[in-house]
Amino acid sequence: MAQDFEASKLGTKEYWDKVYDRENVNFKEIGDIGEIWFGEDSVERMVEWVTENVPQSDSRMVDLGCGNGHLLIELANEGYSDLTGIDYSSSAIDLAKAVAEQRELGNIRYETVDLLGSDWATRNTFDVVLDKGTFDAISLNPEQAIAKQEGRDGPRERYVEAVSQMIQPQDFRYHSHVKYPTFSFGGQSGSKICTVAFEPLS
Repeated sequence: MAQDFEASKLGTKEYWDKVYDRENVNFKEIGDIGEIWFGEDSVERMVEWVTENVPQSDSRMVDLGCGNGHLLIELANEGYSDLTGIDYSSSAIDLAKAVAEQRELGNIRYETVDLLGSDWATRNTFDVVLDKGTFDAISLNPEQAIAKQEGRDGPRERYVEAVSQMIQPQDFRYHSHVKYPTFSFGGQSGSKICTVAFEPLS
């Protein structure tokens, strides 16, 4: 059973539009690409996982909720050439495109996509689907709690379905964890960030 999270503004498009409107201004004025959500270390660990597990540089990859595009930029720097970033915030996509242009990385495609409100997932397939926090944000969408009360699928369930449509076949199994530093507290050890990799059943 999926864990329930308390609704938050972090789960709304309005919140992210405001964030990226501000970060676009900062980028134009001082060249700051903005917040790296979950920190630089999370990006480095995900890139490290990709380089160790995806040897084909032309593998089709998509970053869901790409924000400023930082993860895809790092993958492009590693030689990956078929990269797509989508976000439902057009302000985020504007920023991602501007950053990629500044760094002369023309091999990254960016699109403004409402993944849950369109058929985009049924029209696009990928070898690797990346998510660095988007599932978390969707889980905080106020509509999730309402959907549960009404006994219907909410944004979280629709997101999982959309992701499964982008990779064939649509049945998955656990592959591995992205490794992060652990800490101990109260006799328990754990990590502040958890990234899990799944692979299609062949």
